[in-house]
Amino acid sequence: LLVATGRRPRTDDLGLREAGVDTDTRGAILTDQHQRTTSPNIYAAGDVTNSPQFVYLAAAQGAAAAENAIGNLDSSVDLTGLPSVIFTDPQLGSAGLTEAEATDKGIDVDARTIGLDKVPRAVVEHDTRGAVKIVADRASRKILGVHAVAPGAGDLMLAATYAITNGMTIEDMASTWAPYLTNAEALRLAARSFDHDIGRLSCCA
Repeated sequence: LLVATGRRPRTDDLGLREAGVDTDTRGAILTDQHQRTTSPNIYAAGDVTNSPQFVYLAAAQGAAAAENAIGNLDSSVDLTGLPSVIFTDPQLGSAGLTEAEATDKGIDVDARTIGLDKVPRAVVEHDTRGAVKIVADRASRKILGVHAVAPGAGDLMLAATYAITNGMTIEDMASTWAPYLTNAEALRLAARSFDHDIGRLSCCA
């Protein structure tokens, strides 16, 4: 039996306090949007910082830290729409804000969830385990987050990230072409569910 309890940065023996570098209670190095620590000439990136622990984020932060350390103080990393995947069976995929996170930010949210029994690809594969959820700003209808429990959920998150970072609305997602009999069609169907009863299947089935 394996129980995952998380990871903690190993910073205890780096002499950070003597260097004027502050950490949080877990020992993670505090950085600003330019990866600069509380010591003006020291930059940090990746899992040692107080940011989500993803290899693609660490790579982007490393590039920004290197550029800023040599004088380009405009490089930063925008976490808007940051995707994540847990490769369980079925997979867990997420991009952007959860409903709770958006509410905590004071945003009036609207959210819809559809089960995979509404997605033709899942039906024909006889695997309707899971669901897809879209979180949107109620006033602007902009998509804030997309979350899925589904086989191949991780593959949905690139499109979700594009939608979030480009300010797409529910209407944009609902009216954008989606190839029939793909898992990606779940995003369009979930968007359509804000204003329509999508029934069991898409219009093509």
